[in-house]
Parts: sequence; structure tokens; C-alpha cells
Amino acid sequence: MRASAPGKIILFGEHAVVYGRHSLVSAINLRCYVEAKESKEVLIKSSLGVTSLDFKIHPYVSYAIKRFSEKAKIDGVKIEIKSEIPIGSGLGSSAAVTVATLKALDAEFNTGFTNEEILELAKLVELDVQGRASGVDPFISTYGGAWLIPEKKRVVIPYDFFVINLGSKSTAEMVAKVAKLRKRHSKTVERIFDAIDALTVEAASKIDDYKTIEELISINQSLLRALGVSTPEIDKLIAELDELGFKAKITGAGGGGCIFGLKKEKIPPESLQVSYEEEGVRIEDS
Repeated sequence: MRASAPGKIILFGEHAVVYGRHSLVSAINLRCYVEAKESKEVLIKSSLGVTSLDFKIHPYVSYAIKRFSEKAKIDGVKIEIKSEIPIGSGLGSSAAVTVATLKALDAEFNTGFTNEEILELAKLVELDVQGRASGVDPFISTYGGAWLIPEKKRVVIPYDFFVINLGSKSTAEMVAKVAKLRKRHSKTVERIFDAIDALTVEAASKIDDYKTIEELISINQSLLRALGVSTPEIDKLIAELDELGFKAKITGAGGGGCIFGLKKEKIPPESLQVSYEEEGVRIEDS
């Protein structure tokens, strides 16, 4: 059986959401497709290579199979992955492949899991790999749409985005970096999280106000830079985009990955246009 799940853009709130603050997140129209076929062995095939259970090359898929097998006994499975979401880009590729794998396994082995049960397994996988996580990414890949987290309040996004991919990075590494900074400068970092929280809530309430959202994008980027998850390359590119009239910020953990902004009449050079995606994880036609 074949399933797919969408990627995501964190519009506002990355890192702060790990520490109980708000985030505003939207699914996007890039999807990861996973096909699962019952087998006598475990085989995982993707653009990263062909492996059996391998917690270094295919960590999210391997842990997804492991967690699924704790709920439903399986002898083996062949997994094939094809994804439109760049790996390590901050666009939710890890959550999408996890959720799509669990949905495909559920359909192939007829276990009848609800989407809520799939989400709970996906959150465990995220913790297995990253050690600390908010659960936002698997939630968005499971349910689609755009949401203010943690209230799980629906938000309608009235525009498209541009994204520029600067190359892969490690989410776990960036999360750990912010955790260490917080440990060294607890009061200061907590105030940064509070500021990110305030602008995220404001953005959700003013999502139709294009100018305000652009201003908040710039403020949020400055706060992420203060957390140490921006880079000189990202800072330089964002300054160049600002001269062209585009406001942009990191989406995701930072250190690389993607930056995004709101689409105008045109999008910046070497960027990709993406759209809001209403549908979450689904079973694909054969």
C-alpha cells in the first residue's frame, strides 16, 4: 500500500515551541510518498540508498518500523520512498516520511490505526531520533492545514510562499545548540522565547494583514539569529532579499535548510513557490 504526507513551513515560533510557546505552522503542497509491501525481510529503499533497518542512514523510517512492530507483529516489509521534500531543509521531510511510513504500514497490514494513533507513534519516533521535540511536525503531516499550536486552532493562509533551500542540516544538532544556550543564559533565552511567542500569537490574529506579517517575519528572524541558529550565509541572503523588497526568515531548526517569505507578484531568483495544503496524510490510489 502507498501513502503520502505533506511537508510544512513553520511560519513563526520554531525553537520557542519546544519550550511551551506558540507556533504557527502550515502544511505545504510538497509530499513524501511511501510504499509498503509485506515481506520476509526488512528492506528500505530511498534516494539515500538501500538498507535493512538502519538507524543512521534511515533513522526515521527504521524507528517507524520498530515502533509499529511493537503494536503489530510483522515478519518483514519492503519500504520504497519517493519524496518531493528536500531532506534536511526545514520543510518537514522527516515528519512526512515518518507519518507516511506509519500510514502505509497500517494499510498494508490492516491494523486499523486512527490518525491520532499514527500521530502518537510518529511523535515517539521524533523523540527516538532527536531526543527533544515539540511534536508539531508530525501533527501537521498527519492533519494538514495551518494551525496555531498548542491550541490547535485552525488558521486560513491567504497567500503562497517562496522558499530557498540552502542545503541540509541536523535538526537534532540545532535543538541541542539552543538547549545549551538556554542552560548558560536561562533568563535571557526565556525572554527571547517570550518575544517569539508574542509575535506568533499576533501573526495568527492578523494573518490577512500582509504588511504586518512581513514585519513579524523580520522580527522573528532577528530573534532566531539571537538564538544562534542563523548563519553568515543566511544573514547575507536575507539582507540581499530585503534589498529586493522581500522579507524572509528561517523555517525550521536553522543552521542551513530553508528560508521563506511571502510571495509577491513574482518570487526571488532561485526560489521555489509553494502553497498551503489542506490535506494531511492519505492513502494513494494503487
